[in-house]
Amino acid sequence: MDIPTPENGRGKVPPILLEFMRAPGGHSLIVKGDAGTGKTTLALQTIEEMGDMHPDYYLSTRVSDEALFRQFPWVREQKMRDNVLKASKAFLQRTQDDLAGEGARPKATVAAARELLRAMHRSDDSPVVVRTELHKLEGQIEAGEITEEGEEAFVGNIDEGGITFDLGMMMPELEVAYDIVETNLPKKTLIVVDSIDALSERYGIRAQRLVNTLQKDLVENSSTNVVYTLETSGKTDMDYLGDGVIQMLSEDRDGRRIRKLTIEKLRGQAVVRWKYYFTLSGGRMNVFEPTWVRIPERLQKMPALPDDELTISSGNASLDEHFGRIPRGSLVLWEFGLDVHQDVVRCLELAVMSDVLRKGRGVAWLPMYATDYGLVERQMRMLTGQERLHALRILDVQGELAGQYESVKTMEGSDIAQDLRWSEMRYMMEAANASGPYLSILGYDAMEAIYGSGVFKSSLEHIDAMRRGGHVVIAIASSRSASLNALRQQAKLHIRFEDMDGCVMAAGMKPNTPYLYLDFDQPDDRLPVPSLVPMI
Repeated sequence: MDIPTPENGRGKVPPILLEFMRAPGGHSLIVKGDAGTGKTTLALQTIEEMGDMHPDYYLSTRVSDEALFRQFPWVREQKMRDNVLKASKAFLQRTQDDLAGEGARPKATVAAARELLRAMHRSDDSPVVVRTELHKLEGQIEAGEITEEGEEAFVGNIDEGGITFDLGMMMPELEVAYDIVETNLPKKTLIVVDSIDALSERYGIRAQRLVNTLQKDLVENSSTNVVYTLETSGKTDMDYLGDGVIQMLSEDRDGRRIRKLTIEKLRGQAVVRWKYYFTLSGGRMNVFEPTWVRIPERLQKMPALPDDELTISSGNASLDEHFGRIPRGSLVLWEFGLDVHQDVVRCLELAVMSDVLRKGRGVAWLPMYATDYGLVERQMRMLTGQERLHALRILDVQGELAGQYESVKTMEGSDIAQDLRWSEMRYMMEAANASGPYLSILGYDAMEAIYGSGVFKSSLEHIDAMRRGGHVVIAIASSRSASLNALRQQAKLHIRFEDMDGCVMAAGMKPNTPYLYLDFDQPDDRLPVPSLVPMI
């Protein structure tokens, strides 16, 4: 799975939005959400993704060009500066200069100025943009008819020659948008209005009226794509005007940020997946794809990650980076939500076990889920490059498996304190070349099924002995485990893994971290080891 990040790619927006905009004809898309939810980022990346096919015009009514470059450095670095920021002020200055060169007065009648603007951008045989609704709106402004609540009448001068206006006051941004669309015909143009609320406030015209004007003239009659950002969330009166409506959300969950994009409608588009989680890391949007993990039948040997005098590795460099390496003499808790796929757990287990075994240290493992022991042994031989797994002990209570597998150690299954007593652990680990630290991985849901719900108290003797000896215990428990609260209290490092609509996310409880998406690489012959992408 390829999830671009600011370090390795351009970013990624939901592909269905691009499919919607690339479909024949014009389309309007309303992107709504509160401040800071990522609306501008999505708009800019949509322009970037479609820039090779569609000429574009980005209208920012709140932020200057330079402020936009500071917030989104990647816009300055790429050809986006020229393609995206066709600033209206530059066009208007050019227009005024041309008018002055033809001897026109600084002020002109509305009708005459409009015709001059159009004439400068087309020849007689050029296709033209329908401007019926725009002319109607401008006519109402000229006549002083736009006086509904929340709107201001047009501010102009009335003299014997009729109504006159300053070119800088008469909806210049919309005039530029229409002229750019007309200049690009018959190509489809992408117009981004960021935001329609601010444009409404500037003109004193209701946002619904502006959207309706652009919808009828540009979208329906000139096959133009128009994206509006809306500075509100929830159900709005604007929703029925757009061909597509998406909601951007930034929510709090246990003090951590959750970013979510919800597709409310995409007219004419089949929407199978309507909810996306994403990050804005590095000023770019990257949507997270549903987690899918497949462990190949044949695996390459994995390189060992370095340890030091105080810590060992989890077998995953990204996990070590974001949550910290595992302290020697500690209990680590990996808590899994009930919807997290078992193969995700297995990948993490195989990575840490193979890393410890490659260093000649002993591993005792009581699996969380029913396991094909022969398969695990084959996988560990490939991952470690070791023909004999002298230092691996898989703990099992099924006596009929005794002697069938090199690594399986049969336990009595009546008292976990006896089955995991320190003398027994040292005996199991005596084949290891190194003195330690040893690693034991205990699946507490499986242990509770075997030994009963009070298993944590009985296993505490083993945990304490391991900690005193400078070894490591990794406890794996589900969110319903009876031992979970006690494990939380005792754990030095606690990571919670949960499923968000198919995307597996991790959050550090000890230490506290934001949510991080598990981006699983899926090579043909290597163990899938996730890199972590923070949701920020």
